[in-house]
Amino acid sequence: MEQGPDFRHYESFIAVAEECSFRKAAEKLHITQPALSGHIKILEEWLGQDVFKRAPSGSELTEAGRNLLVYARYMLHLRSHAKKASSRKHSAAEWPLRLGYSPFINHMLIEEALTGYNEIVPDGRMNSSSDCTGHLIEMLEDGRLDAAIVTLPIYETPLVQQVICKDRVVICLREDDPLAKESQIPKSVIADRLRIMFERSYHPLLHDEILKSFKKFGITLNPTETFSAPSEMQFLVRQRRCFGLVREGIPLEPGLVALPMEGISLRFTNALVFSTQQDRPILPMLAYRMTQRCARRSTTVPKKSVQSVGSEPGTHIRRTG
Repeated sequence: MEQGPDFRHYESFIAVAEECSFRKAAEKLHITQPALSGHIKILEEWLGQDVFKRAPSGSELTEAGRNLLVYARYMLHLRSHAKKASSRKHSAAEWPLRLGYSPFINHMLIEEALTGYNEIVPDGRMNSSSDCTGHLIEMLEDGRLDAAIVTLPIYETPLVQQVICKDRVVICLREDDPLAKESQIPKSVIADRLRIMFERSYHPLLHDEILKSFKKFGITLNPTETFSAPSEMQFLVRQRRCFGLVREGIPLEPGLVALPMEGISLRFTNALVFSTQQDRPILPMLAYRMTQRCARRSTTVPKKSVQSVGSEPGTHIRRTG
């Protein structure tokens, strides 16, 4: 029987990832560097891939290492609470679960969270709060929320980030627009027609990432109007006859359609975020369930026309400046 890594190996892996140095990680864990290297070797042999690569700044995670880091932290998080969760019955005082979410998040994800929570904790209750991502992250950090569903990226923070799914980004336009008859929006017209964006202070990192992504495709966006809610974006598209960015899969208001962009592929990454100090074993289980359900839905539900889309990006950041 193959012997896989144990918790010691994951602790060593996380320490190197956080310190970007085998030496510093060994000092942090109070073990020798050869012992630490041995732990990483066992992990890599079990995984079949390298998790670190040498860089000028020290040891840097590979793509496989970045993917593993999320689950390694969850396993240690679950271990730290397993005894507590199995040795006592949760009292009513522990509930409800306080969940935050951005108004721009696909409501399907919120429904999945509610359904999953009720299945895992039949007698539990959930209180939800909708706000901009910056406020949600602050509420997580000061203990007013237990978890939040947000769109990445967020600023560096000790919060755990469990990726749930990714939404394709498409163009929203009026259905009487001549381009609505096309199969995709020509790349050449995007810079001139995409004139509205969500307010930057709502989610600076995502806002800037969108502009940089278009720049890589040779498109310089200069939005002239901003909005702070999905309905406002759709209103502006109707009134100004311009383009807006929307997430695929969210129903549009009457008179609007959505189309993919020629030669451009953009996606928003959604995640369940919570504190590493959070004393609720339910959260990693809920995150895993949501991830599995979303993955299953994307492979089993027939592909709908992209014209049944709606809403816009936006959501979450740690600070607003």
